[in-house]
Amino acid sequence: MGARVRVLHVITRLIVGGAQENTLLTVGGLDRTRYDVTLATGPTVGPEGSLESRIPSDAGFVRIPELCRDPHPVHDPVALARLYGLMRRGRYQIVHTHTTKAGLLGRLAARWARVPVVVHTPHGHAFHDYLSQAGSRALVWTERAAARWTDRIVCLTEAERDDHLRHHIAPAGKFTVIHSGVDLERFGAARPADLAARGALGLSETGPLVGCVARLVPVKGVDCLLEAWSAVRSAVPDATVVFVGDGPLRPTLEAAAKAEGLGRSAAFLGVRDDVADLLPLFDVVVLPSRNEGMGRAAVEALAAGRPVIGSRISGIQNVIQDGETGVLVPPGDPGALARAIVRCLRERAVRDGMAARARDAARAYGVDAMLSQLDELYRHALAGAAPP
Repeated sequence: MGARVRVLHVITRLIVGGAQENTLLTVGGLDRTRYDVTLATGPTVGPEGSLESRIPSDAGFVRIPELCRDPHPVHDPVALARLYGLMRRGRYQIVHTHTTKAGLLGRLAARWARVPVVVHTPHGHAFHDYLSQAGSRALVWTERAAARWTDRIVCLTEAERDDHLRHHIAPAGKFTVIHSGVDLERFGAARPADLAARGALGLSETGPLVGCVARLVPVKGVDCLLEAWSAVRSAVPDATVVFVGDGPLRPTLEAAAKAEGLGRSAAFLGVRDDVADLLPLFDVVVLPSRNEGMGRAAVEALAAGRPVIGSRISGIQNVIQDGETGVLVPPGDPGALARAIVRCLRERAVRDGMAARARDAARAYGVDAMLSQLDELYRHALAGAAPP
């Protein structure tokens, strides 16, 4: 057996989120007989919770204190220098960057360090709904420049790839679609919860539950869901919406729920490490995002046999089959969202039909498939061949 391929993965922080889950599954799952894997990350800060306890023990780990998510005139050059030094010392054959900030600094450092293969996974994009109009335009130009230093760009869905092509980020030949892997067995094996489980969480033991598993930030559209909830309650008085996750919007959402007099019909469970066990509680899961690379929470809900109501945007529209495994609604439209939720709660046969098809739809998103496709991509890139 020859020497293992040295691979460095770079991401800004390991909060509870889809990009971080994907990165950790990749770092942990790459074949150790073939790959020597290192993970570099900045400090994990923020109310969303941390996944650092899941860093694989057999992977190298490097903390770069200056690698922060937001632009910083002092920290960014220092982080760039540290990444460059790490890549020169480590003699990595592949550098794989994740998300926008780590992608920009990591790819520039990799170019200066003359790393043979540079791979980037955007995990969606920030071309809209994150920055100002001027900021979005600047980001597009920056991504076009960074793409020149990149051998392969991995998109999670066909829609995400098409968004990058529409903005002329890079030629089509640089893009590869590899779905973000989900532990289908874990989410498919959870048993339906009983009334005691609802009570233990402080939830009503009667009436339908609508779940939303997301970071509580504006781009996830959680404010739109809460705005829609009064209309849902008018039609289905005993329904409860359950937010699973945390973030800077939580105090605002809780205050709005109190002002609307929603009481126990709006519950906030915070960050949980038992999402697979919570999903069977919900009659339907809602993902009202304004921008999403794939919508990992949607895949997890489908794997658990739950129908999903999601925004008709980017990657979500590739995950949810409208009318088959869930319902797609316009983003940022509380009225349309409320009508879709009410229909799913009132029409049991429709909901059950979607649930019956959900698990089959999730099978395309397994971890093994993701790792196999990444391995093939790495092999082809190292050989200088076209993307598989």
